[in-house]
Amino acid sequence: MDDLQGKVFIVTGANSGIGFEAAKNFASRGGEVVLVCRNETKGLAAMKEIEAETGSEKVVLEVADFSSLASVNELADRLLLNYECIDVLCNNAGGANSKRELTNEGFELTFATNHLSGFLLTQKLLPLLLNQAARGEARVVFTSSLGHKNSPLDFDDLNLDKKYSTLKAYGRSKLMNLLTAREIHRRYGHQAIIASSFHPGAVRTAIWGKGGFLATVLGFVMYPFMWSIEKGADTFIWLASSQEEAVKNAAGNYFFDRRQPSIADFATDEAAKRLWEVSEELIQPHLKDSQQI
Repeated sequence: MDDLQGKVFIVTGANSGIGFEAAKNFASRGGEVVLVCRNETKGLAAMKEIEAETGSEKVVLEVADFSSLASVNELADRLLLNYECIDVLCNNAGGANSKRELTNEGFELTFATNHLSGFLLTQKLLPLLLNQAARGEARVVFTSSLGHKNSPLDFDDLNLDKKYSTLKAYGRSKLMNLLTAREIHRRYGHQAIIASSFHPGAVRTAIWGKGGFLATVLGFVMYPFMWSIEKGADTFIWLASSQEEAVKNAAGNYFFDRRQPSIADFATDEAAKRLWEVSEELIQPHLKDSQQI
């Protein structure tokens, strides 16, 4: 596999599951890896495990709560201070919630955690990505899901005030991840930012126990047939680090098992553009003064 010496990877949701597996892979190949974790204790344990298994001395922990735009904003400002360039931003943090909850900033929890916070982080780190792209290329990878096909967006109810369900909230957020990758390509592909999204498959991770009774039962029934975390992380690692032409020409597309499957009919360029514009409006009041570079 390609040597990653000198490259900087930001991996959100990195203390467990496919985020941890991808971060460990990048570190094992010489990359500098920033683990972004919500829980400091779990993040430190993940960092120590990666260091022990890979021998890397270039693993850094950053703590941020993706249910809080203020916390993500502070994370972005720290990264802007500490780095001149970022090679790869892996927007992997996310989860499922069994009931509708609002964040302190008034957003539905899944919407905020799975989409708005990653969108905010990407927006604020664009200068560092563009700095790297000017030297060759930079990448942004989103963890999406097959569940995007079940959940068209209602731009009049992004906060899911009406008829909340775990699957609807999760599916919509994963559609947003897919659409954001598409729109990054439209806006910045000509500047050598390679964007993509992917479905990891049904993977044996803790998320199945966090989506309420139905998700827990589904996880229990499907567990023997699920992919390992290593298999689930394969396309993630491939999109973030491979020099294959299929990856370098990812062009904002959605992948599964290193292939491009069909996507929902409602996952259109028009929806991607509108989501970007609405998301910009929603995050603007929650931005503090950004570190200028």
